Amino acid sequence: MRLKGKSVIITGGGSGIGLACTQLFCNEGAQVAIIGRRKERLESTAKEIGEQVLTITGDLTKNNDLDRLVSETLNKFGKIDIVINNSGIFTGSPIHETRDEDWDTIMDINMRCVFQLTKRVLPHMIERKSGIFINISSILGLIAIPGVAAYNVSKGALLQFNRSLAMEYGPMGIRSNAVCPGLVKTEMTEELMKNEDLMKEWSKDYPIGRFGIPEDIANACLYLASDESSFVTGVALPVDGGFTAH
Repeated sequence: MRLKGKSVIITGGGSGIGLACTQLFCNEGAQVAIIGRRKERLESTAKEIGEQVLTITGDLTKNNDLDRLVSETLNKFGKIDIVINNSGIFTGSPIHETRDEDWDTIMDINMRCVFQLTKRVLPHMIERKSGIFINISSILGLIAIPGVAAYNVSKGALLQFNRSLAMEYGPMGIRSNAVCPGLVKTEMTEELMKNEDLMKEWSKDYPIGRFGIPEDIANACLYLASDESSFVTGVALPVDGGFTAH
């Protein structure tokens, strides 16, 4: 029960990596507030796990929904100890074919929403002199591949935001770390991973011999959320089967 008594916000907590984090953190004793657009998915998660889960249907790009997420979490749990900024989208196109609106959308969801939620939670953590942020970036925040420039940039920006948080708020008892997953089997990657020839080619870059599953990322997040990582802040932790060891 490494998180007994802890209150956690997980964005996108009803599916994929977010769901795996929700399940694991609740098993470790945490109370978890999850937000997403799909009400049925959130309610199904809460029904499966129990009263430890608070569900909030909302859109992270809307300030009113972010305000509601923070206020309802505080009303329900009394505090916010940990925030996992997990929500994100993945789209791709060559730079010269990327539409302005597509660029703006990916920056809005992958970066601006993180900033907006973090800004709302920080005053509460500063007052308590305690708090942890875990930002789900990507190996594509560390390296770049062709055809997904907007995604590369959004995840790279998230890593700089993570470092900035760690530097500014470490003296106030607040830690911030990022997890950089490799290719993970989730809804977001489902269509991509149906391309067997592409997957066979990409698998050569994973020395461990497989792609990731959401639980791999959740386990890394648990370490960063626990007291076991009390001397760890500002890091970008690759959880990628060795991809970035090349």
